[in-house]
Amino acid sequence: MADIIREVMQEVENRTDEMVEMCRSLVRINTVNPYAGAEPTGLEKAGQEFIKPILEEMGGKTRLFEPPPDIFEQMGVIGPKGRSWKDRPNLVTEFDLGPGKRIVINSHMDTVGVSDMKFDPFCADVKDGKIYGRGSSDDKGGMVMGIIAIQAALKFADALTGSIVHESVVDEECSGSGAGTLACCLEGYKGDEALVIDGEKLILTRGCQGCLTADVHVQGRSGHAARGGVNAIDKACLIKEAIDGFKKARETKYPNCLVNLGIFNAGVHPAVVPGSATLSLNIVYRLKEALANEQAGRGWNGASVREEFTEIIRKADASDKWLRAHPSGVEWVKDLVPFEMSEEAPLVRHLCQAYEAAIGSSPKVETTPAWGDAANIVRYGGTPAVFFGPGSKDSAHSEDETVSIEDLVQGAKLVAVYLCRQLAK
Repeated sequence: MADIIREVMQEVENRTDEMVEMCRSLVRINTVNPYAGAEPTGLEKAGQEFIKPILEEMGGKTRLFEPPPDIFEQMGVIGPKGRSWKDRPNLVTEFDLGPGKRIVINSHMDTVGVSDMKFDPFCADVKDGKIYGRGSSDDKGGMVMGIIAIQAALKFADALTGSIVHESVVDEECSGSGAGTLACCLEGYKGDEALVIDGEKLILTRGCQGCLTADVHVQGRSGHAARGGVNAIDKACLIKEAIDGFKKARETKYPNCLVNLGIFNAGVHPAVVPGSATLSLNIVYRLKEALANEQAGRGWNGASVREEFTEIIRKADASDKWLRAHPSGVEWVKDLVPFEMSEEAPLVRHLCQAYEAAIGSSPKVETTPAWGDAANIVRYGGTPAVFFGPGSKDSAHSEDETVSIEDLVQGAKLVAVYLCRQLAK
């Protein structure tokens, strides 16, 4: 096995140029999530069609399928309403090497929007050891890293047994609630262990917090600016005060559970009194809160936090004559569940051992307040999962997104070594 590990790492090195060019080609393809909220949006299908022949040439059996329209209802998940996955298929590829362990490699094809980027988001330029462009860090670099790792490992297929399932999923971003990964779980794509290649600087992330998104709809009464009405912005400011109080109390009690008011939308013209306003926010919640809800028979979710927040809004409504008669509407857009693997879990130990063999040092192993699709794989797929990737928290989703080529190479070595060790005959 020591010889194979050395050779598979050399194989990754030999494929560095191929990995860079594959990543650049993928970055040039617009796969902006169609619910990113700004132009230009794209479809994940174009990216799937690019990698599909590559995976088939590697000997994989591919399948394209769209999440069903009622995926959230089928999985018992709170997710955004009215989404369509038409022409937005997942691409799942299976590599069968015989009886043995089944390893899932998962990455997402969609990206966030590009309207705020400082340069051509699809340029895929290479400069100073980095690839530039939307998705390079999150998550096309991770996607390519996994493909190259599988390619390298398959060169030693005669010494391996078991199977690899590669999942390229849709709708992870933009409040998508991991619809693509949920659909993979629904279709029965499970394994003994799973790697979600989406994360920061090859840190092994063994757990994440939960995340709620709420839209609060505030009603006013529109009218001509010269004649008056009930200004929904004024009423929404009362609601914002309540949200600010909720934020302060929650973050004081749980410093890692941030509350972010991300959208305050109202009005159509200075000459029109705004008749409605919407405030949209994210609320991070703890694994312990999900556990308490489950023990109380309310499910593994943020039910108690949703209830607490709704009560805060009701109290704000009660403090104002207009809002008492026209209460604010609280709409829960999503509830992304948390998960946590023990530091002693076999998967975590397997990855630590592979990291040390491939990179020569011990990895950082931590949990994160940021959510990832690994939570869905653990909770709804029944498969132990860890997420990590070559990205950077300062680069992903940013106006100047990049990925380090060195991190792509190191990460591919880690995954290739892990596959060879776990699937060894």
